[in-house]
Amino acid sequence: ILKFYELSHIGGFHLNHNEDYSLIAEAGKSRMLIAVMDGCSSGSDSYFASTLIGKLLRKIAKEESYREYATRETPALNSQLEKISLKLFDELVLINRQLDLKSNELLSTIILGLIDTEEKNAELLIVGDGYIHVNGAGIEYDNDNKPDYIGYHLNEEKDLWYSSKTEKLSVEKIKDLTISTDGIHTFRNFDGKSYDPISESEIHRRFFEDLNDLENSNKLKKVFIDIESVNGLRPSDDLSMIRVINA
Repeated sequence: ILKFYELSHIGGFHLNHNEDYSLIAEAGKSRMLIAVMDGCSSGSDSYFASTLIGKLLRKIAKEESYREYATRETPALNSQLEKISLKLFDELVLINRQLDLKSNELLSTIILGLIDTEEKNAELLIVGDGYIHVNGAGIEYDNDNKPDYIGYHLNEEKDLWYSSKTEKLSVEKIKDLTISTDGIHTFRNFDGKSYDPISESEIHRRFFEDLNDLENSNKLKKVFIDIESVNGLRPSDDLSMIRVINA
């Protein structure tokens, strides 16, 4: 059985809003959609962009569940992910037009995953940057720290955007999968006091690989609190992650 864990926390550099957003949603009888978004700090109202994308994905996932129920058909995982991604693009184009938004008001990275909970496979879409940890190995997406946000391409052809401006990753037989925003790299001492030292690799291990406390749905939040209280570290940037374990 696949277990899902979620964490989203405002970074120390942000006072008013967490500009990240995370989502876990059912997208069919044997399909789960997971996503983490990271609003661009130099954009305008960046929390709005990441939250809006999350709300749209939740709506699209619900529509996929209804469609499957009505048609009794379950599409291939990769084609369903493409359909969801292009639907998101269409929805953003429509909202962009309706609200007359400026170009810097829809800047958010996206890591979107669609999981077959029976076959334990996943298809992932990466837009911009972020971090993925798969079965013990980490994969960094940073685009030289210049994310190619979906908001840059809303006046282009959606199929061209999907094929050439995004990255994809296929995962067969999930054992342990985490998608994370890049806040995972920003843990810093927050009060200048002395605490037990901990390396970045150990922080990653505790979030992405530790198999203790699997029955605790707040497992990731507990790790966060432990690192804060024992090691005196908090992320300076917002941090959101979703971990999926085949337990």
